[in-house]
Amino acid sequence: RSRASAISPVPTRTHTHAHTMHAMTSHATLAHAALTTHSTSKAPRGVLSRLVNSVPSSRAVRVVPRAASAPAGSALDALQAFSNVVLDAKKSVLDDARAGLDLGPKAGVVSASVLAMASRAGGRDAGALEGAMVYDKCDIVSAEPVKYECVIDKAMVNLAAMWAERVEGRVAVELFPTSMADDTDALLVKARHYANMARDLKIVPEKLLFKIPATYAGIEAVKTLEAEGISCHVSDVYCAEQARAAIDANATVVQLYYSRVNAWHKANPGKTTSADPGYDLARDALAYARARKAKTKIMVASLHNKDAVLRVLGVDYVLVSQRIIDEMAKAPASDVGETIISDAPSSSSSSTAALSKKAFDDALANSPAKTELAIARRRNAAADGDLMNYIKEKTVGLNV
Repeated sequence: RSRASAISPVPTRTHTHAHTMHAMTSHATLAHAALTTHSTSKAPRGVLSRLVNSVPSSRAVRVVPRAASAPAGSALDALQAFSNVVLDAKKSVLDDARAGLDLGPKAGVVSASVLAMASRAGGRDAGALEGAMVYDKCDIVSAEPVKYECVIDKAMVNLAAMWAERVEGRVAVELFPTSMADDTDALLVKARHYANMARDLKIVPEKLLFKIPATYAGIEAVKTLEAEGISCHVSDVYCAEQARAAIDANATVVQLYYSRVNAWHKANPGKTTSADPGYDLARDALAYARARKAKTKIMVASLHNKDAVLRVLGVDYVLVSQRIIDEMAKAPASDVGETIISDAPSSSSSSTAALSKKAFDDALANSPAKTELAIARRRNAAADGDLMNYIKEKTVGLNV
């Protein structure tokens, strides 16, 4: 599939921001997307994100052709000169042929909920679980809970292998069960196990990312995994301490949540003097990564309106809804204004001293992180339980 169909340049225009070249020369792949940024010697050339997610997920991500969503001279067109725009469709896309998108699938995210949905929907992706149910290494396991987990592990990697052959970018895999979030050793064992199974299936290592929450144990695991060449996407980052620790761990991607941070601080006054703590978190994380010359790319999600997107203009990636994409495509480029987050000086300490677990946990307790991680745990536990029950139902009467 020709790359020309996925990438179109912004019409040449004069811009005075010195950061333009820096923003346009950054390059990364991430769990949710396979994005490419091109540089220019004279003027910014916006590049559409190249992602179409064909995964059955409640947060499926896709990209539409530039001609349909980034009119020249629009705010969306201008935005793309400074940040990669990732469209969060929040819909189920079961198959690239049924999706009706010209660009085809570009990346995928494998999780318990996605695997369950893919299996229930049938079609080619259901083969990931079907193959795992007759996996000989699971046959020799007698204890049912362990046997079911063996089947799920194999199915997760099977699905990742199937998508790795169909997408241009990377496939991100969440580790099952997600209850391991506070157990570094368990995360390491499971990630290495998945990596070994992926190697057996001849998956190119560069095609995979492992999505791990920003707990103290999770970031410790990321540090080790990245050193071993296993790329990680750190999610659930809500405070500066999490962001800096993940960057120091050399995470490939760190994902922040702008509006959720602001909503929590509004509901919990006195925790900060900032009028826009979500902005501060994104600004300081970006500045810290660049000051450290880290490979980490900053992705900002939970952007509920156009103004929120414009506030974080200049981060590596913005994850936005179709509604905001449409609004920015209709708005003039002048709405973008002159404020670029990558130009703003950081207000946080530049210290890189490692935090103790107590200091880290104290930081979580005084930020949205503790609450949001608890919410994520409950949501993930429900998805894990649903998948486990589905596996039990599927194995009734079968020799697995």
